[in-house]
Amino acid sequence: MKTNSLNRNKSYDKENAILSKLKTKTINKIARSSGFIQRSTGKISPKNLLIGFMIMISKQRNTYCDWATEIGLLEKKTISKQALNERMKPETKQFVKNFLQDLLKQELSRGKVGKIKGVLKQFKNIQIDDSTTLSLPDALVEEFPGNKSRGVPKAQAKIHAMYNLSENNFSFLNVHSFSNNDQSLSADVLPYLQKGDLCLRDMGFTVLEVVSKLIDKGVYFIARKKYCTKVFEVQSKIEVSLLKELRKTKFIDREVLVGSKQQIKVRLVAIPLSPQQAQERRRKARADRDRRLKHTPEYYELLGYTIYITNVSSKQCNAKEIFQLYKLRWNIEIIFKSWKSCFSIEKLIHNQCKNAIRVNCIIYLMLTYIYLFHVIWWHQCEKDIGTQPTRESLSILKLANFFKNHFMELITSKSNKEIIKQMKVHCMYEKREDRINTKKFKLKFAA
Repeated sequence: MKTNSLNRNKSYDKENAILSKLKTKTINKIARSSGFIQRSTGKISPKNLLIGFMIMISKQRNTYCDWATEIGLLEKKTISKQALNERMKPETKQFVKNFLQDLLKQELSRGKVGKIKGVLKQFKNIQIDDSTTLSLPDALVEEFPGNKSRGVPKAQAKIHAMYNLSENNFSFLNVHSFSNNDQSLSADVLPYLQKGDLCLRDMGFTVLEVVSKLIDKGVYFIARKKYCTKVFEVQSKIEVSLLKELRKTKFIDREVLVGSKQQIKVRLVAIPLSPQQAQERRRKARADRDRRLKHTPEYYELLGYTIYITNVSSKQCNAKEIFQLYKLRWNIEIIFKSWKSCFSIEKLIHNQCKNAIRVNCIIYLMLTYIYLFHVIWWHQCEKDIGTQPTRESLSILKLANFFKNHFMELITSKSNKEIIKQMKVHCMYEKREDRINTKKFKLKFAA
């Protein structure tokens, strides 16, 4: 009878991109320091706890019974679901969280993996800072308080991520309650940004105190300006009416001071949107779920422009290039989409998941699984696929589905040749002249 046994020679584990990151010695060390291992490894080994979970969710299942079965096949002994349930303790949560953080540190220590040309080469790394929200079972509303729907409080978690586009890895990943809004999380990534990095941030993360710290640290940034943020002339410090100026010029690109108290010197770039884009923005604003918001006519008029604040000088990038650089932020939106649509991270946290520690473990284990895909296996695919034009055509969503559907084959196959053949047929973008994929967009802009 064939089992899921991964007990092979060490040389194979080194060659396999995924298993090379799941070293028994490293995992046991983290498990021991976290308190998951006391005196011995126990009935459930830390490594098989991780791999058993990944095999289970690849089959789009998530129960204690399924998890225990996969671990049992790896351990070659029976594991009861009760034994697994008893393992859902703070020590286990700390173990899986620490293991994910160790993976992040390993990749960040690798250094640069390739050269970037064009406008992008002016920056050490392109860092995209954003967050996504996960809906959780209502029974967890006290542990994960979220927003309200028709007066009923919902349980929600927030994943805060900073994606390094230059190196295709994550500089930062953390899990919070939804009640921790983006503004309160804005400063969390500061220790992970280096001088010369370019940080792209959504409007929710634009906090002027943090903007000042980014400038002091030598970090470049591009962020959307908030409507309520006041703008002043650099010399006279007289308040500027952006709307009046835009009515005359339709375009702004100059240095200003932002913030009534902070008076931070930045470059402000305002670019008109197409009528269709402006109309869509206004439609969304009118349909805003928060009925407390009463937008003014001036607010709706300004929605016809994209307004950025940045410390990237006009000598480094012109206004059009600032606009194009900010578009790179959509790479993380594609990643978040793959988490939810391909890996079904929300669906796997079903209504039977009522234990807050278990849910935390699931999220950190899912992020580990996703990290192995986005960073480790993606790099391996680009290396194995071959020629440059072919690498540019790899679809992240198709590749995510391939990874999920064939995870067991990817960690047990002795050869990548047949897998590469399948990927070249089933994991590529369709050849269409009317649409440009995110990979080609980045390469075209870097040229």
